[in-house]
Amino acid sequence: MAARSQKARWMAAMLLLAVAPAKAENTDPGNDGSQWAWSENAGWVNAEPSGNGGPGLQVGDIALTGFLWTENAGWISLSCQNTASCTTQSYGVTNSGCGTLAGYAWAENAGWVSFSCSNTGTCGSAAYGVTIDPVTGVFSGKAWSENLGWVSFASTGANPHKVKTSWTAHAPTGTPAGLTAGKSAGNLVLQWQALPASTHYQVLRGSLTTLRSSGGNFTVATASCEGGLTATTTAYLLSSGTLSEFYLVRGANCVGKGTTNEGGGAQVGSRDAEIAASGHDCP
Repeated sequence: MAARSQKARWMAAMLLLAVAPAKAENTDPGNDGSQWAWSENAGWVNAEPSGNGGPGLQVGDIALTGFLWTENAGWISLSCQNTASCTTQSYGVTNSGCGTLAGYAWAENAGWVSFSCSNTGTCGSAAYGVTIDPVTGVFSGKAWSENLGWVSFASTGANPHKVKTSWTAHAPTGTPAGLTAGKSAGNLVLQWQALPASTHYQVLRGSLTTLRSSGGNFTVATASCEGGLTATTTAYLLSSGTLSEFYLVRGANCVGKGTTNEGGGAQVGSRDAEIAASGHDCP
């Protein structure tokens, strides 16, 4: 009788969820049960509640979407995109591109679930957070909810559990769009748009005169590379003389560099290969 009642509640919940659009999950790729988290106040939390391809936890380069399910607290939404409610209530769990998570999920019966102490600036007194190994896709750490308590995503204790995803980090693809150069207080100011999956940026510079005279050879024209830029802008002091330089920007993250290649028929050769051979590339 209890099993029948539980099944009825499950089916009712699934029917309610069916009206909410969500991407298919990419949890538990080995189908070995790597889909369980644990809430100290609500018990087991299922990241793949309806089996393969359902509306469970979906990890992307910049955010998590989909749902978690707990029998005692109902559905936990990982993004307002799930129900197209972002215009009225914007929330979600973000991914740094290297597996460091932040932001909030929403539990319909338990309220907000924080995935990082950075959300409220409390890391000095209560350090916590959830991360995904960028190579293996295995979750670790804990989230916090006033009503659910600590939500553990991995444990090797008395009740071992873990959540694993098929997502892994990859170097940023494409080049940052909208690169502009301006002048401000004797400085050349570069600005560009954020590139997905980038945790930092690298700016390569060199002689435009040499680039032209060499027929576009970046090996001889590249002079320097500034790495580790976390903002989408940087500035360089303008010299008093006449100087003709080029600037290229690429994204980078924990697993590698992006590209300076733009593709298309106008580009001759590989900028990346020539820059790497210049002796002035970033590590």
